[in-house]
Amino acid sequence: MSNSAELVADRTGSAVEPPPPQKRPSSQINIADIQRAVQNSVPLIFRLPGLLPESFPLLDAILQVYLGELGQEKIQEPLSYCLKELIQNAQKANAKRVYFEERGLQISRKDDYQKGMEDFHRELSERLPHYLQLLKDRGMTIEVSFHATGGKLVVSVRNDVAITPMELSRIQERILKTRTFHSFFEVLESSVDRTEGAGLGIMMLIQFLKRIGLDEKAFAIKAEPGRTVASVSIPTSQVHLEQIRILADVLVRDIESLPHFPENVVQLLKLTEDPEANVASIAGRVAKDPTLTAELLKHVNSAYYGLPSRVNNIVHAVKMVGMRSLHHLLYSFGFNLMLDHHQARMRILWDHSLRAAFYAFLLARDFKRRKDILDDVYVAGILHDLGFIAVTTLHPRTQEKMRRFSMQKNLPPRILERFSFGMNHADIGALIAEKWHFPEQLIEGIKYHHEPTLARGAYKDVVFCVYLANAVCDVERGMISFRQMDRSVLADFGITSEEQFTGIATRLRETHDRRQTNGPPR
Repeated sequence: MSNSAELVADRTGSAVEPPPPQKRPSSQINIADIQRAVQNSVPLIFRLPGLLPESFPLLDAILQVYLGELGQEKIQEPLSYCLKELIQNAQKANAKRVYFEERGLQISRKDDYQKGMEDFHRELSERLPHYLQLLKDRGMTIEVSFHATGGKLVVSVRNDVAITPMELSRIQERILKTRTFHSFFEVLESSVDRTEGAGLGIMMLIQFLKRIGLDEKAFAIKAEPGRTVASVSIPTSQVHLEQIRILADVLVRDIESLPHFPENVVQLLKLTEDPEANVASIAGRVAKDPTLTAELLKHVNSAYYGLPSRVNNIVHAVKMVGMRSLHHLLYSFGFNLMLDHHQARMRILWDHSLRAAFYAFLLARDFKRRKDILDDVYVAGILHDLGFIAVTTLHPRTQEKMRRFSMQKNLPPRILERFSFGMNHADIGALIAEKWHFPEQLIEGIKYHHEPTLARGAYKDVVFCVYLANAVCDVERGMISFRQMDRSVLADFGITSEEQFTGIATRLRETHDRRQTNGPPR
């Protein structure tokens, strides 16, 4: 059996071919055939073997075409999660039967079920190839179908085993429990019976449905002879996304408790932008803040400037660094003060911000060759994760649970953030930057550092530099792969292959690691 999606014969003909390894799924779909399936209300059915996440990109591409035809592109992310959750649960249900049979346990007996589930998830994780082979030997697969009919898009997943009354009861209990929850936070903080792996995932699925104006009635699961069918029905006329510009009540209530950008730094930034201000007045304002004064003198006396003798005069120090470097220093200083460096995660965030800023500066200087944006890209690199501070500061425990859940489900954290808060951390950071009257180019760099093609044309180069710098950092940290990067940004920098990207990333890292200061390159 193939290790990729197999299209079952139906009235649409061969609409989709299995994707060869490491090929983009969009090139493997026949969009015209899928559009005809939507228009003619013909179901499109796929058979998937084993427990293979490699099938997800193909199915995402199919879903995108369906939603595009139905004018519902904005629900791609929540519905994609729902589809993957149904697939994973169906695949695990097949594997669970094999696991129980191998141990001589009867899944319909309560005592046997509890005994078997104690080690099922650990065994499945540790011996995945073994169970994949058993599923293949027994011909156990799942079917995924898309069907636009009667004003609804119905996405169904069928596996090869019938759900037991006990399993169905457990799932229904979780569905009922979701009625008492109003946010992802409450779900993640709730007590979940871990003996059934679908519990938390299905409760999160219901929350995603709520975010697009539906409820638990849009989800259904039932037993059929010899198999189980789980489905999500989306009545397209009832779908409505919550207002993106409105933060959840909890964020609105708590936003004032966030750390503020230091007022003395804000005033100094305004002063440095005033053409009437002179060096003496700026130095006088710096001198009123002992901590900032120490930071400035430390900076100007570092190896970065290579001065023959130590500078202790504030006026002289301001002259030496110049207005552009003083801007860098002020934003870095202010951002650094906001972080609680007693938290290891905040120290990591600070180190990441400095590295991203350094990379962005080099990309703007050496690739864009635009001296006029060097200041902006460095500062935007420093500040790009401003919203992450807000989320982490307000709800640190829940934020960590969101991160773990996103990793388990292979879900970008910003998607869960967006449907938890009504915004993701980039949107939140931009909102805070607006509140603090930061310049437009910095707001754009913060807001679109994950979605660069949405930036306005005037700020495209700033945003693209920050995006690529942050992406290089994420590749280094193993958070994303080259294939997950925005192709239009790569093309804008003339990057046409993974080897070329790796060479550029290596040069950025080596240049960064050779530096002797936390400031930008000279």
